[in-house]
Amino acid sequence: MKNVNTISEQNIEAAQYDQQVHKFNSYLHDVLFGMSFEYVNPHDCLLDIGIGTGLASQSFAKVGLEVYGCDSSIEMLKVCKSKAFAKEVKVFNIHYLPLPYSDSFFDQVICCGVFHFFDDLEEILKEILRVIKMKGIFAFTIAAQTYDEEAITDNNLPGYIKKPTYWEIPILKHSSAYVNNLLQSYNFEILKTQELLIRGGPKKDSEKILFRVYITQEASTSNSYFQEKT
Repeated sequence: MKNVNTISEQNIEAAQYDQQVHKFNSYLHDVLFGMSFEYVNPHDCLLDIGIGTGLASQSFAKVGLEVYGCDSSIEMLKVCKSKAFAKEVKVFNIHYLPLPYSDSFFDQVICCGVFHFFDDLEEILKEILRVIKMKGIFAFTIAAQTYDEEAITDNNLPGYIKKPTYWEIPILKHSSAYVNNLLQSYNFEILKTQELLIRGGPKKDSEKILFRVYITQEASTSNSYFQEKT
């Protein structure tokens, strides 16, 4: 059982999360929404994987999408629920698949600011392929390797490297080759990408971390693609 101080700290962290994101000039969620906008339709069903306080999906709800979300943090979800825009949110740790949703249920799936806590993305991508509809849009962000990092990465190594951070929680930076090959393997067509530098600490001169936003589309020709792949 967590002690009272730990619970209080979690409550404060969740309550201040949105302000902290803006303080760090991190607007990945806004960029992801803007890049996705031409592909969304009112009443589409959208899944936000790692919804947190709802920063990434609230804009989608404002233009008429039905938002579902999952996250492992109860405190974050309390903040999200207080915004009253999501149709349903679930407590779920996405490190433990499968996702708690039916096959081909969602028109849109987004995952913003989450994948840099994963090393291998293949299992979660399989699950996204399962729950997304044919021709559905999948938008996500990664912490990207720089050109220099990719240039020195051995081909025999996995497509990610570990990077220490100010918060003492390392992140995983994925190479473009790894992500592109994985998307192609599971039949997601890349529609757009955009790179952004995000400050990696509280000081204005803190080292910046390169992130990449992907907008992709499920590109199979039949609903049997997932079964054929697995």
